[in-house]
Amino acid sequence: MKKLVQQLFLYFCFTILVFNASGQSVTLQGTIGKYPIVMEFEGDESSLYGTYFYKKFKQDIPLTGSVSGNLIRLASEDTGDKFSLTKNGDTYVGTYKNAKGASLAVQLTIVNGGSVKNPFPHLKFERALSDYSKLRLAEVKLVPGKQEVVSKKYTLQWYSEPTSKLTMFKVVAGYPENILKSVNQIIDRDFYANIEAYFSCAGGNGSSGFDIMEVSSCFLNDQFISYCINSSWYCNRAAHPDFGESGTTINAKTGKEMELEDVLWFGKGVKPKRDSDGWYKYRSDVFAPKVVELFKKLYPVEMQKPTDKDDYCDYTDPEVWDFGVWYLTDKGLYLGAYFYRAARPCDNPEWSVVPYTVLKKYNPTLFNK
Repeated sequence: MKKLVQQLFLYFCFTILVFNASGQSVTLQGTIGKYPIVMEFEGDESSLYGTYFYKKFKQDIPLTGSVSGNLIRLASEDTGDKFSLTKNGDTYVGTYKNAKGASLAVQLTIVNGGSVKNPFPHLKFERALSDYSKLRLAEVKLVPGKQEVVSKKYTLQWYSEPTSKLTMFKVVAGYPENILKSVNQIIDRDFYANIEAYFSCAGGNGSSGFDIMEVSSCFLNDQFISYCINSSWYCNRAAHPDFGESGTTINAKTGKEMELEDVLWFGKGVKPKRDSDGWYKYRSDVFAPKVVELFKKLYPVEMQKPTDKDDYCDYTDPEVWDFGVWYLTDKGLYLGAYFYRAARPCDNPEWSVVPYTVLKKYNPTLFNK
């Protein structure tokens, strides 16, 4: 769970008949009355589903509907919005009605795939932004807030996105300029990805399904910049509410993002590339059992196997440690646990920290600087 919310980007495929016989994703933009909107659909010969958002508000509103020749009908269970649209070349024209019956004219134009300018060409997202996401994120305007000085040396400038009220910082002083540039590109990538996730998650009433998305930990020193984002959400039509944490750690000497294996490595030889077969095997067969062994020494009480059948928090199970969240704090390396659905309250205990004194033994090159 390296990046938050499993980055809830929506990538839609358009298909035949009214839409696109090649099956390529199709995005539409235009107006409802005088209000600019963006739409995207997925469907087949008879049924459709998708989303749309007002550029001013940016929040996805889910749609379902049907196709009959060149006529499509769409409706939102969340808001009661209804669309009746007819395709004419690259445009869709028709009417919109809200839940109260008020009607407005609709005119939408197909956006040619790949034609939307990337608003953040300097940021490296884990997944390429769709045209739909680009059109939304291009509308995001961040508002500067307070400045904060950490450890009497590092200055953070906080920003907020006014509609979602999400906040994040940039590091504006305390490191060389070239390092600050690289660091803030990583921070911006995470923030804009989280903004997209927030607006992509429909809450069932026309608002976002996110309850919380906030910085829960932030650690800076001469070597590292590390932070954690804590979130909880319940997206429309999801089976259940969910929550999670996401950590990012940056080497303050190079400005590059770090992998867990750069910080704590139990293996031998060359470190496997992230998401490779070797990486998965290392995490499951080597890393997780070693974490259990280490934590049994550091936290013998917390690492006792439960004796109550109703206690699901078995931290002696290596599988709960293999792919959890991680980040650095002033106490050391935090390693989070990740349980199955019924035991999710056991996730991410407060105590599961590898102290710096221990990290120095495993990685003296990094931690004895």
